Amino acid sequence: MIVILNYINYKETFQCVDSALLQESVDFEIIIVDNGSSNESYDRLRTRYRTNKLVHVLRGNRNYGFAKGNNIGIHYAKKRLSADFVLLLNSDTEFIHKDYISVLVSKYQENVAVISGKIIQKRGLIQEKYYEYTEFPDTLFQYLQLICDAYGFSGFSKKFVQLLRNAKRTEILHGSCLMLTPSFFKHYNLLYFRTFLYSEEILLYIFCQNAGLTQVQTDETSILHKGKQSSKYLYENRDSIKRKYQIASYKYVVWESFKAFLKNKKRMRKRYI
Repeated sequence: MIVILNYINYKETFQCVDSALLQESVDFEIIIVDNGSSNESYDRLRTRYRTNKLVHVLRGNRNYGFAKGNNIGIHYAKKRLSADFVLLLNSDTEFIHKDYISVLVSKYQENVAVISGKIIQKRGLIQEKYYEYTEFPDTLFQYLQLICDAYGFSGFSKKFVQLLRNAKRTEILHGSCLMLTPSFFKHYNLLYFRTFLYSEEILLYIFCQNAGLTQVQTDETSILHKGKQSSKYLYENRDSIKRKYQIASYKYVVWESFKAFLKNKKRMRKRYI
C-alpha cells in the first residue's frame, strides 16, 4: 500500500498520485491522508479519485504533523486493507521508474525493516546521503547546540560543536520515501507519534536498531523529490519557526537514544557478570 500525506497543496498531490498509479508488476492501493488542510484539498482529492477503486481519500480533523498524519494512513492500510508493505511518500515526490515498488519489495529480507530507493532532486541532482547523530551523548550535545543557536548563545554553541567534532554520524534514510516491511510491523504498529515535524527518520532508525533490524537503500531505482513544499505552506520556510519545530522534536531523539544507551550498558554489564 502507498500512503501519501497531503497538506494544502492538492495539485502537487495529484502529480504524486498520478505517477504512482503507473506502477507495474505489483498489486497496490493508494491512501491519501488530507492532514487538516484549511483549503478545499479534501474535496478536490475526493472528486478527482472518486471513481478510482485503487485510491482511498481520508481526512484528518486537523494538521497532525508528519508522523501522526502518516499513522492514520498506516492504520487504515493494515486494518482495512491487510497490507504487508506500506510505502510512505511525501506529496512532493514523483515516480521516475514504473517498477519502483517491485524493486523495493525485491530487496526485502527477514531483518530489513525499512527500504528506500535513490532520491533525485530537481535538475537531476542526486540527493546526498543523509547522516545524523543517533547515539547518546552525541544527541544531547546536538540538542543543546540547536538551543544555543536558536537563542543566540554562540559561545556555548561553539563548545558543543567542539564536543561533536569527533562524534560519529550514522547514515539513515530520508523521510520523503520509506517502505515499511513485514519485519517492521512484527515489532511496531506505527511510527513514533510524539513529534510534529522533523527527526522522524532518526527516531525510526533508533527504533529499528532497538529491535535488531536494519534499513536498506538501493540504487537500482529512483524517485524524484522536489523538496521544501510542506514547509513552504506550514511556515513559509522561515528559519526561526523551523528551528522551533526541530528543537521540539529533537528532544525525543535525545530521550530515546538515552534509553537505548542505558539498555546497551545493561546488556554489556550482564555479558561480563
